[in-house]
Amino acid sequence: MVLLSSFLAGTAYAADASSTTQTEEVRKLLEEYHLSKPTDDELNDAAIQGMVDSLHDPYTEYFTADQWKDFQDYMEQTYVGVGIVLTEDSGLSYVQDVIPSGPAAKAGVKPGDRIVSIGGQSVQGKSFSDLNGLLIGQAGTSVTVVLNRDGARLTVKLARSDVQLPIATSSMMPGGIGYLTLSAFSSDAAAKFGDELAKLEKIGLCSLIIDLRDNGGGYIDQAQKIAQDFVASGVLAHMTDRDGKDHPLELQGTAKSYPIYVLVNGNTASASELLSGALQDYGAAKLIGTKTYGKGVVQQILNVPSGGVLKVTIEEYYTPNGHKVDHKGLTPDQVVHGAAEQLIAAYRAAGGQSLTLTAGKGSVTVNGVRTGQSAVVRASGKPFLNLRLAAAFSGATVQYDAATRTILFARGGQIVRIPVAGPSLQVENGVSYVDVKQLAQWVPAIAWSDSAGTIVLNLKNQ
Repeated sequence: MVLLSSFLAGTAYAADASSTTQTEEVRKLLEEYHLSKPTDDELNDAAIQGMVDSLHDPYTEYFTADQWKDFQDYMEQTYVGVGIVLTEDSGLSYVQDVIPSGPAAKAGVKPGDRIVSIGGQSVQGKSFSDLNGLLIGQAGTSVTVVLNRDGARLTVKLARSDVQLPIATSSMMPGGIGYLTLSAFSSDAAAKFGDELAKLEKIGLCSLIIDLRDNGGGYIDQAQKIAQDFVASGVLAHMTDRDGKDHPLELQGTAKSYPIYVLVNGNTASASELLSGALQDYGAAKLIGTKTYGKGVVQQILNVPSGGVLKVTIEEYYTPNGHKVDHKGLTPDQVVHGAAEQLIAAYRAAGGQSLTLTAGKGSVTVNGVRTGQSAVVRASGKPFLNLRLAAAFSGATVQYDAATRTILFARGGQIVRIPVAGPSLQVENGVSYVDVKQLAQWVPAIAWSDSAGTIVLNLKNQ
């Protein structure tokens, strides 16, 4: 029977729940008759995806062998590329960071280098997605990148290879304040975190900043091991299964004598929230930043006997004090917006007093820690710094006075009124920037310099 029907899509009669026999019969008829000639594998994948989609759970997923390999690479922070992190500033593309031991690092590429072309194509007008698409490719292939470094043109040929993003890195800031960033809870995250923590403790750690911003999580056992570096006894979280039964994750570790501050933001998720929530509940650390993502469910990895892997949500977790995380997130003890501003706030909370800030070419560096952030504009040959960042760096507050159309810059009991339309301010895309020379006059403790498109500010003995 052949039909030419005027029924619109979505108006067909709904079929009753299919039995296994019916499902198989429909599969065979589709393979035999459908215009697109679907294969058995295609229909199998579609049937599996349909079951997964019916759960309306974004975290339950089916992976083919190739997809599972890609997911594992993501969990372990590995990819094929050249080892460059890009940033953008005033329509220009720059190297924000270079991955240690990657092809770009070996070729001498440096943060702050401006990207001119990739593979013979100009980068002007291209999105980050376009640029990354030009940089990544098959391992063993090469791509030529043209750079501009302080006016000098450089051409490098980069061989694409497997690149391992650093899982944990650390540095010591002035005043014995350690900075330790964790990018993911990979299968060896706890060991790498422990190594970096031991380095800091060995050279005189007085306070610790743990950076979990943009850390999307990973393996729970790694969060459990790291938590035991800071909690003497307790639980990482309460795990509630489908029957409502609690399976607490026990902690037996060692508390630290020094204060700890954890940086979080809207991309701090899953295992990162597990760790952050436990440290916050036990008073082992203060959270600084913005509300976290709110992924409070746990998945288990199951091998499908006939092929593929199923990642299935099996539990919901609550913090040690019983706070729900899923769709709610964690609220920081101190809410601060802006990547560099958050780091400055954590450094000050930890007792830090000496700050060095470098800004320009799409990046801001605070005491040696680099963030991708456009913070400088130029007018009449003068540099202007993002006003809120300038206030955070100076230890000041800013507030708009609508009655006088001025911005109140308050620091140490002194208030400076900055006319919105005055020469000390530049406004671009709704963001205010302050004349750096004028800022240094308001805050005499600031010393600054401007060279090769980058400004450097120092503030000591606040």
